[in-house]
Parts: sequence; structure tokens; C-alpha cells
Amino acid sequence: MTNLSLAGLRAIDALATHGSVTAAASALGYTPSAISQQIARLERDVHQVLIDRQGRRMTLTVAGRILAEAASRVVIELESMNAELQAQTETVTGPLRIAAFPTAARGVIPAAMRELGQTWPSLELQLVEVDSHRAVEFVARGTVDLAVAHDWQAMPLELSEGLHCRHLGDDVSDVLVFHTHPLASRASVEFDDLREESWLYEPGSVAHDFLLNAYRDSPGQARFTHMVSEYASQIEMVGAGLGVALVPRMGRGPLPATVRALPVSSAPLRRIYGVWRTPTGRRPALTAALGILEAVCVRLGQH
Repeated sequence: MTNLSLAGLRAIDALATHGSVTAAASALGYTPSAISQQIARLERDVHQVLIDRQGRRMTLTVAGRILAEAASRVVIELESMNAELQAQTETVTGPLRIAAFPTAARGVIPAAMRELGQTWPSLELQLVEVDSHRAVEFVARGTVDLAVAHDWQAMPLELSEGLHCRHLGDDVSDVLVFHTHPLASRASVEFDDLREESWLYEPGSVAHDFLLNAYRDSPGQARFTHMVSEYASQIEMVGAGLGVALVPRMGRGPLPATVRALPVSSAPLRRIYGVWRTPTGRRPALTAALGILEAVCVRLGQH
């Protein structure tokens, strides 16, 4: 068989994984034109049509799917080989792409990336801020090398085959109330104390699911009044006396004078994880990043 281009195999693997030439190009750091050229070269090499082109839409043919599946195995083997080679030399170098959810991107990542950059100047760091679920998806697809993700105690993190994780620390959440709220002077509260309150919430979020679960067996229904996605916006709403919110401490920053943070006796914990593809686990850059991320969580009192 004709020698196949490694770049072409990466291109068709990325196309199969991400679903479009544009997304594949973004994942690999190429232009869409370069991806198309690499796949066209593969077609010439194997003398078969790999892509069914219908206007701007592209789908893999049967031959394309066969080659993409084989390419995926090749890419995994190459990642494993590269990690083993780097482990032998113990070099912390090269690109390291990290995806992190927003509060981690504020509360942990800046300090960790600064320390990584100062300790290993040859490391090329790149951050992508996305929600926790997408961060894990990005790792699975090969878009990034490491995800900083979270779960809640009642809803454990679920990983697909081929992914591995390390517990980095825990993040406590408090209930935020307006400073004149009847419970504002309490040392702590229970969720049952707040059943009649107007909750600020992000639909579909882990925090919202946690609250729904917390009130599932309570008499009466908790009121979820204002749909607010960003924690910073929830804090401002609480500061205006427009509801209460369950907000993690990580990346929260100083609270306005009109907001009180009340610990919950049954404090809900977000568990913070580093997630990576198993074949890359011995890569020194990944090991270094995980160690520093965990150390930062410890220093911030979130372990």
C-alpha cells in the first residue's frame, strides 16, 4: 500500500471526531483549506473517495469511515509513544492545551499557569474556557490535553472509555442572601430554611440539579424565579435583594457589602478534577500541570 500521510490521518480522524472541516481545523490548529488538502491527498493515496461532498456539507463515505477508525487508533498509539518518549527524557516542554470551567479559569488557572510558565519556560500553554461538560468532551476529542472539570457529591463525574482523572481538590458552596435577610446573621443555614425563597438559577447546571434534588422530598416546592447563568450576575442580583443563590467559593472574589455568605450545615461540595486521555498520562508536562493545579487548590483552601 502507498505510504499514508500522518497529517492526513490526523485530519480525517479530526473530521470524524468533530463533524466538520472547520471544527477539525480548529482542533488541529490548521486552516480549513489545509484539512481539505490533506484529505484530498489521502484520497489520491488510497485511490478511493473518502468524503461525500454535497455543497458545503461533507460526510464520510464507507471507505472514509474505515480509514477514520484506523486513523483514530494510530493517533492514540502516537500519543502514547510521544508520552513515553517524553517520560524518558523528563522534559516539560511543548504545547499543553487546558480547558477549564469559568470559576476555575478565574480562581485556579491564572496562578497555576503562571507557576508552570515560570518553572518550565519551554512549555507552551493555552487556555480554553468552557463549561465543565464541554471541557471533558474537548479532552475526549483531542481538542485539548487536559480538562479541569467538576462534579457534585450527589452527581459523580462520569468519564467515557479512554479517559482518566485525578481529584485535585474540593470547592465549598455557600448560600448568598441580601444583608437585611432574616437569616443574614445566622452562623449557618439548612436548605429547609430557604424553601420559600426565590432562588436564582442556571437551568441545566449541576448546581440547579443539586437544588432540585435537595428539595425533592421537602413539603412544598422551592421557587426558582430568575434564570441567571453567570455566578457574577447572581451575586449582583442577590446584592439588589432579588433572590438567594447557591454559589461556590472558587473564583468568587470579594462580595458586595449588601451580600452575606452563609455556610450550609450539609455543605455541598464541588469536587475538582483533572481529566486527560489515558495514553498521554506519562507525559511530563501533563504530570507537572496536575501537580501544580493540585498545589494551587491546597493553597486556596479548597482541598
